[in-house]
Amino acid sequence: MVFRFGLRTGVFALCLAGLAACNSSDDGPGNVATGNRAPTVSAGADQTVGEGDAVTLAGTASDADGDALTYSWSQTDGPGVTLNGADTVTASFTAPDVAPGTTITLTFQLTVTDGAASATDTVVVNVVEALSLVTVSGRLTYERPGFNFRCRGLDFNNITLEPVRRATVLLLDSAGNELAASRTDDNGTYAFAGINANTDVRVRVRAELLQTSGPQTWEVYVRDNTVDTGPSFATRPIYVIEWGLFNTGITNSTDNDFTARTGWSGVAYTGDRAAAPLAILDSILDGILLVTAVDPVIDLGRLDVFWSIDNSWTESDDPAAGQLVTAFYTSNPEFPDDFTRNPSLFLRGDAVGRFPDTVAINTDEFDSYVTLHEWGHFFEDEISRSDSIGGAHWIPGTVEARVAFGEGWGNAIGAIASGEVIGCDTGNPANSGSDLNMETFNSFTDEQGFFNEMSVATLLYDLWDTNNDGADTGSIGFGPIYETMTGFQRDTAAFTTLFSFATGLRQNVDPNDIALVDALLEQENVDTGNLDAWASGQVTQPDFWHNGKTVRDLLPLYTEIVPGEPALNLCVNDDQVIEQHGNKPGEWRYLRFTLAGTQNLTLQIVANPPPPDLNPTANERDRADPDVFLYKSGVFREASRSGDADQEIFVMGSLEPGTYTLAFQDWRYEDGVTDLDPPAKHPDYPSRVCFDFTLN
Repeated sequence: MVFRFGLRTGVFALCLAGLAACNSSDDGPGNVATGNRAPTVSAGADQTVGEGDAVTLAGTASDADGDALTYSWSQTDGPGVTLNGADTVTASFTAPDVAPGTTITLTFQLTVTDGAASATDTVVVNVVEALSLVTVSGRLTYERPGFNFRCRGLDFNNITLEPVRRATVLLLDSAGNELAASRTDDNGTYAFAGINANTDVRVRVRAELLQTSGPQTWEVYVRDNTVDTGPSFATRPIYVIEWGLFNTGITNSTDNDFTARTGWSGVAYTGDRAAAPLAILDSILDGILLVTAVDPVIDLGRLDVFWSIDNSWTESDDPAAGQLVTAFYTSNPEFPDDFTRNPSLFLRGDAVGRFPDTVAINTDEFDSYVTLHEWGHFFEDEISRSDSIGGAHWIPGTVEARVAFGEGWGNAIGAIASGEVIGCDTGNPANSGSDLNMETFNSFTDEQGFFNEMSVATLLYDLWDTNNDGADTGSIGFGPIYETMTGFQRDTAAFTTLFSFATGLRQNVDPNDIALVDALLEQENVDTGNLDAWASGQVTQPDFWHNGKTVRDLLPLYTEIVPGEPALNLCVNDDQVIEQHGNKPGEWRYLRFTLAGTQNLTLQIVANPPPPDLNPTANERDRADPDVFLYKSGVFREASRSGDADQEIFVMGSLEPGTYTLAFQDWRYEDGVTDLDPPAKHPDYPSRVCFDFTLN
């Protein structure tokens, strides 16, 4: 078996532009060759053909001096044939008849002359009885290890052979030429019809899922992000796995089965990890099948998945070098801050710790839950809608409402699509990792709510699963969930939170199931009276503690601001700070307003009371820095981030009729700013700052 990153086969040599060609000779350092140099020549690869076939002798030749060349083909062995084009680089003839059950061998010589020197090469053509056509078929599988107890590493003593499903499979001849292309079925079976009998061939599978026609379409590629093939990650090479040559035989060949191995020797990876990209592909197919089962017409677009044995869990972030702070999804790895679409997943594969700042050894390829979690972000972003601002999060832990829904959705999809109630995230392949039980999570935390990603996850999972426990007394299946995500949730004027999803879901379920939905929502501390996308009916104040104090400023989730009315006073805080992340409850506030007609509006934000001026002679690290972002139905319109101390003036210009949302923060609490030199926030900066908002 050969494990390759590109499409070419054979042995590769690396040559640098401007230097002599690979395998060329020179005359020693500083020497200049003198006199005529003989040409080089190849008569081509040996062939096996059938009697009566038109046979081409494809020679090649070159001359280092650039001299004009002459060519001469001659037959040196075997029954004589008539050569056509014997004075050209490419000659041809008709294969003679052979006696039944025999083979004749013909040998030809190509001589090339530059007028002073010549070179020769020979090629052998074996002629057999007229070739019949056969079907070549078999089954492709890959090794998939199980998990150790509580997901503490992979269990390589418990390997199953899983089918390589719906992948592109190619049949190549001995020279690497493509003879036929097909696709494996859900059992990993492939078949190539109309292949010449008695021919040496090999099978190659590409790590891709392609369905580009029909009512359901998708494109998924597993690529190596660490192989530089140009400025775009989208051009990185696709993984291919191929196996050794075999002969087609003279009758249909049906047992050509091949398996991609893990490369695990018992204590470490010592062989090609050929199973890895196929396992990733197989996990993503589970996500595709989940949504296509409930939607007969869907275009999932294109997704690039990047995995490499160099992809390490590091403190730095350089995907091209294999340095990943975490596994992640992005709409575009080249231009993350613009609106160009190149949806991409990045997964870890480093099993040895390749960088000095490696946090821990962590591989993802066999963790279906991890892969599908990130695929869930892709689905939400491309097919539904994601308003999440991202950032660091952990379980158990709480984040602001947009992030909580996005991460909770990913957690749920990871479990639902994989069929694994316990989601595994293995670290060191042999002995480390963590687990997440979707059925028991709520048993060890009382922090359920719209700010908790696991509240979102367990709600979604309980709605789908058929295992009854607690408030989970039924199942609505995946259909209403999908309809909500691709309908109400995608189009809501509010931000995509647990409240918008729950509001849309109640409209999509059977009326008899609304009681089940409400019971599960109330289990997650969501008030179901007067439930709407704006959380207008949420009156129960979340009560949880961090740093010895209750997290404040969580309700109301939205505050309506009306042009021309007196100022509103709203506060933000870093009550939950363990590290600065900029995406925790209390660090953001949401506002909304509705316009009946086109208006020119200005939003003024002023700290009230302003933070104390701790050091007037220093920079403004002790002054508030309010920032605000404007959206309409989830579409970002513009932002105001001036850096003015204690205030922000946001001139929004001409706004058409409709409902708008504003997301507000104090940048002093933003992700990572304490890592700046000097830090963006004074060490004695208040843990809570309030602001007046006026819209005119």
